[in-house]
Amino acid sequence: MQSDYTNASRIAPDAVKKVGLVGAGTIGAGWATHFLARGLDVIVVAPNPSAEERMRRTIAKAWPVMESKGLAEGASLDRLRFQEKPDGAFSDVDFVQESAPELLDVKNAVIGDISKVIRPDVVVASSASYLTATDIQQHCLNPARLIVGHPFHPVYLLPLVEVVGGRRTSPDTVDWAMKFYSLWGHRPLRCRKEVLGHLGNRLQRALFSEALRLVADGVATTEEVDAAMTNGAGLRLGLLGPFMTRAMAGGDAGPRTVIERQRTNKITFSFERNNPELTDALVDDLVAGVVRQIDGRAIEDLEEARDAYILSLITLRDQALARASVHKTEGTQRDSK
Repeated sequence: MQSDYTNASRIAPDAVKKVGLVGAGTIGAGWATHFLARGLDVIVVAPNPSAEERMRRTIAKAWPVMESKGLAEGASLDRLRFQEKPDGAFSDVDFVQESAPELLDVKNAVIGDISKVIRPDVVVASSASYLTATDIQQHCLNPARLIVGHPFHPVYLLPLVEVVGGRRTSPDTVDWAMKFYSLWGHRPLRCRKEVLGHLGNRLQRALFSEALRLVADGVATTEEVDAAMTNGAGLRLGLLGPFMTRAMAGGDAGPRTVIERQRTNKITFSFERNNPELTDALVDDLVAGVVRQIDGRAIEDLEEARDAYILSLITLRDQALARASVHKTEGTQRDSK
């Protein structure tokens, strides 16, 4: 059974005042911290009575970071409320972010229950890391308004939210979600296709798979693998990403030269055996994509920006780790008294 629904009745993204959250774990607490810091009212559905205390403690711990980042007008921890079921005040929320456990039956049941009590125009976003919107639209009333809005931990600091529609999601819902996340402080990325793990998790899993292999084969320790990433490629990837990093490795030779070299590269790792063939069409697509990213900027200017970024990042990292070491020492001294 589908309720009556028209796109015209949906609230504008910038008019949202009250957000409903389902799930009080790490991701749910991150969303609550973010939305509270943006000056919104937040209602959390958490069936477990102990979840409220735990979540409030987690948010309070993160709040000084949000104060440093900058709170919106009206931002307050007092705007956080809890209830055991999605009823009452929850039925009047303007947007829902679901962060229940990553189990298909659980998410389908939760989303089905939510969709019965909220207004038929309200967008429902799932924080699902691997399940797709199509997977979890099965019991949703008005499935056209359901998307995946997948964040990264910590949600209140990392700007990326992957926005993915399902087979029954309407295009205007995806458009609305993109505007909503952007207006309220994130940097949404519209995913073109539904795939396992979306984009970010696929990249993370590929990296961790090789890291795990190196340790399992006795090539390196966990510390050595982490050092290789945090003192090397990881510093560049945070600014440029894999394709821009590779393209800039060629300097003035240009991105096509660098990408073409892959065709004649004689060194092949085991994990590269299933790589797609670098056809002329794929090379053209890669080059065109990187050229769009460069956007007419001179390579030397990008190199200068990269160098300044890396220098600043190393300094900030060392300072942050030094503070953590001081806190560890202070904690040890307290424990010994």
